[in-house]
Amino acid sequence: MKNGLTLIEVVLAAGIAAIIGVLLLVIIINSAGLYSKEASKVSQGLNNNDALNMVRKSIKESSAVAAQYVSGSTTYTSGTTQLILKLPSIDSSNNIIPNTTDYFVFFLDTTKLRLKVFPDNTSSRKSQDQIFSTSVNSLNFQYFNLANPPLEVTAVNALKVRISLTLRQKNGQIYETSTATSEANLRND
Repeated sequence: MKNGLTLIEVVLAAGIAAIIGVLLLVIIINSAGLYSKEASKVSQGLNNNDALNMVRKSIKESSAVAAQYVSGSTTYTSGTTQLILKLPSIDSSNNIIPNTTDYFVFFLDTTKLRLKVFPDNTSSRKSQDQIFSTSVNSLNFQYFNLANPPLEVTAVNALKVRISLTLRQKNGQIYETSTATSEANLRND
């Protein structure tokens, strides 16, 4: 009786091992692709939520929506893609300074959701130019009163603002979009 493997047995074992190796490689590659796709969706959702939360927070702190704000040669106008909020100016102790206003301007700049802060000279707020998202596909502001159900009004008559934000990001060879909507009431002083 001879011990050992025949050439046919060795070739069969190598073939089975190669097939199993290829199947494992396919599973690993598909899992990595799925992970990347899901991580992109989570990241996009977080980006959407962070941007909406900042806009909502600012709306809740504002006393009114301004029709326009002029900064140098640039005029911002509240509408479907721009929101100008009037916030009471604050001192270094976060106390409201009477009869002074800071302006927050949220707007769509190509594919960026931007915030520019224009504080009053007496305010302790700092000027800002901040980008919240670089993959905005669309941005829409709607202005409402507090009736039940709310009625759409002009920006300057708004007591509630609804924000719809759609992000578009490339994931591999395809583009994915996600849309989130939120609304907030202006503060009632």
